[in-house]
Amino acid sequence: MKIVAIDRASTGLECGLQPGDEIQRINGAPVRDILDYRFLTADDAIEMEVRRGDEQIIFDIEKDTDDSLGLNFAPLKIRRCGNDCIFCFVDQNPKNMRSTMYFRDEDFRLSFLSGHYVTLSNMSRADLERIVRQRLTPLFISVHATEPAMRKFLLGIQFDDRLLEKFDYLTQNGIELHTQIVLCPELNDGEVLRRTLSDLERYHPHLRSVAVVPVGLTRHREGLTAVKPVTKEYAKDFLRIADACAAEFYQRLGMHFVYPSDEFYLMAGEPIPPASRYDAFEQMENGVGMLRDLVDDFHARQVKRLPKRLAQPTKVTLVTATLAGEFIAENILPRLQGIKNFQPELAVVSNQFYGDTIRVSGLLTGQDIFAESKARDLGAAVFLPKSCLNDKQIFLDDWKLSELQEKLGVPVVPLKNDFSGIFEFLKTGKITAFDAPKAFEFEFDLSNEPA
Repeated sequence: MKIVAIDRASTGLECGLQPGDEIQRINGAPVRDILDYRFLTADDAIEMEVRRGDEQIIFDIEKDTDDSLGLNFAPLKIRRCGNDCIFCFVDQNPKNMRSTMYFRDEDFRLSFLSGHYVTLSNMSRADLERIVRQRLTPLFISVHATEPAMRKFLLGIQFDDRLLEKFDYLTQNGIELHTQIVLCPELNDGEVLRRTLSDLERYHPHLRSVAVVPVGLTRHREGLTAVKPVTKEYAKDFLRIADACAAEFYQRLGMHFVYPSDEFYLMAGEPIPPASRYDAFEQMENGVGMLRDLVDDFHARQVKRLPKRLAQPTKVTLVTATLAGEFIAENILPRLQGIKNFQPELAVVSNQFYGDTIRVSGLLTGQDIFAESKARDLGAAVFLPKSCLNDKQIFLDDWKLSELQEKLGVPVVPLKNDFSGIFEFLKTGKITAFDAPKAFEFEFDLSNEPA
């Protein structure tokens, strides 16, 4: 691993390490990536073998247990997915997007580092052993179905990937798993779903949760396998089944185990369940319980930070997608409208880029937000969900946040579930909450070979 930068006043700098140095071994073991580095530098005393030009240098380093040495490395190269899932969102992108939008990742390291879902279909024995040896837990696994023929069909593979044998090995060695099922009507529902849930229950308590999300279908599916969409009636029927299963699991396991995503409740027109339905909220980043957490946090914590009035009349625009529009209008907007001299207006954006069947905020694009907003009186600022931007402040359609702001002529500010941040921005001109530094960078391998 090549060092690209070293933090000031760090142990690494004090030891004499330099940018450009290549770390080859630590305590005699090879260093392949950031996971090896973190695992091997956990001790208080380490021996680091470094190549500097034509030299081989040994550094004997003593440090605190939680000291990272202050070393920064080149982005992690991500492994390409070998599956061809019939509902893969990458295949449903329109043409002429940036190249990374067509990259399908399947990397257990991302599952550990960032909570990405992987299928384990191409997981080698060496990978499994590394996960156990380095305690890469928890992992997030896309299951979809455990019945081999259906799993092969959904993943677009020709072989039995022996998923449950891998679960046997991982759970027997103490690795915690969280799983998801992308539910496709008349494919992996019904008896197939019941078998999947029954198979997964065997691995509790190491397998902690099963999230079920509705299949997402864009308007760009030319030439792809026909998949039926989730309708309002289907969502209602599924929720009845899921709740019945969850009640049975609760009796046996002391937890609900299976958790429909928020989308199902919104699509069905059903109320979001109470917090108790989500147990430890272990799949919130997957859209499971996010709205319950949002509204509970808003009323329990954020409301206390809201002003009673503003010094002068102020209008702002809040952007959301069609799926959550009614929920925000009913549960958040009335309390904000109760602030004197404050006029918040909700802009519900229809997704024309992917099609109106895509209704979640995380898939909103800059051009659709602009189309909905350009004729409005936007007021002092536009606030939008942070989830529709990547770490470089770019939307899925390559629009930059700065570009949208310039076109609209008002500040455009990303928020992450904290509406009190609106007033921080109006007072100071900036947002400090939720802007944590990025922990990892990734490099996408666009060749045909796995990284």
